[in-house]
Amino acid sequence: MDTTTGSIVASSSKPRSSVGSVQLSPNNYVNSHNQSCNHCDQSRYEICNVNSSTCQCPPFTYWNNGMCMTQLFQGQLCSNAYVCRTDLNLSCQPSCDFTYRCSAFPSAGIGQTVAGFCNGSTDAGTLGVMGPWGIYVSPFDGILYVTNYDVPRFQSFLPFSRAGSTILSNGLSAPEDIFVDSSHNIYMTDLTTGQGIMYIQRPGMNLTSFPPIGQSDSSCSLTGLYGITGVVVDQFNNIYATLSRCFIIVKWVPNSTAGILVVGNPGYYGTDSNTLDWPHFMSLDEVRGALYVADSTNNRIQKFTIGGTGTGITVAGGGGSGVGLNKLDGPSGVLVTRNGQTLYIADSNNNRVMRWNLGDTQGSVVAGSASGVAGKTNTLLSNPGDVALDPTETYLYVSDYNNNRVQRFVLQ
Repeated sequence: MDTTTGSIVASSSKPRSSVGSVQLSPNNYVNSHNQSCNHCDQSRYEICNVNSSTCQCPPFTYWNNGMCMTQLFQGQLCSNAYVCRTDLNLSCQPSCDFTYRCSAFPSAGIGQTVAGFCNGSTDAGTLGVMGPWGIYVSPFDGILYVTNYDVPRFQSFLPFSRAGSTILSNGLSAPEDIFVDSSHNIYMTDLTTGQGIMYIQRPGMNLTSFPPIGQSDSSCSLTGLYGITGVVVDQFNNIYATLSRCFIIVKWVPNSTAGILVVGNPGYYGTDSNTLDWPHFMSLDEVRGALYVADSTNNRIQKFTIGGTGTGITVAGGGGSGVGLNKLDGPSGVLVTRNGQTLYIADSNNNRVMRWNLGDTQGSVVAGSASGVAGKTNTLLSNPGDVALDPTETYLYVSDYNNNRVQRFVLQ
């Protein structure tokens, strides 16, 4: 057998071969798997793992809910992270035929389509996304959530699946953002003309709308959510919402009937440290008490202290738009890493994603064109709307709005 491909090769030196076989069955593992090593002494099925001192699958195999299975080779269909031959540098990667297959890790800057069509085609079915804008990857189970702006709906994609499930579509006008908390409650914002509303889907319960007054009017009153775009929720179930048309960020504590002004001057935009101009998506760092905001029209990322005075500091961009590595142009999405040291920014009008270490005066391009060129090849983006990271922070997800797809990039 060819050990790099798994194929059988005819022998030219001998007329016949002797082949041994092992019949595999879950019954073979009932008394050994995860047991102390004396349970697999001289076993044909499992070996003693010296690190855990327990019986585990031998090399080139993986545990498949009851038995050890042979790891897969290049091009074979896969459904989780452990089934491919890691010794051959293979991992389970998305394919343009709407499957996941064992293949090599892509190089840095090469995007893989995880939702939608690789070539940018449009489709309103389970395989397509239509104008993906806000995205979120659950840090608990790796589910990808996608907001479809052009054909209004919210979708979810299970890990290692290219087929999406619709969470909500009826009654939507202009869905923007989506967030999932630790209790698996799903928060979805809808920026409607002259109004604004949030929908909340709690496990095992009927869909509810928010705020209590229903769809908000255009008065920028703190009892409504006029012009809502971004949403994040903290561990105490406080909801932070970006009201782009009002140029503010508000906080709603549980069971309240009005929001609390966190940042900005309701109805008035500005360029100083206390005002915003069309703020979009946010990222919350609860450990360090920081809220990061994509201040789109001001071409900057602002950092605010939770519970502070509403005075922000510019941590990326600012000073006007531009394509240089110290500039942003209409950023819409921002995400802070788990260690609180790095930002990933959807630099929308520059058709790229920037990585910006806090404290630095410029960033680096991790996806898209450094010169701002738009395109639909696997190295280019066109008006990226939002960014997300997988639970291990190995992959960067980008909503590639004009190309009707969500791209995934390996971080290095």
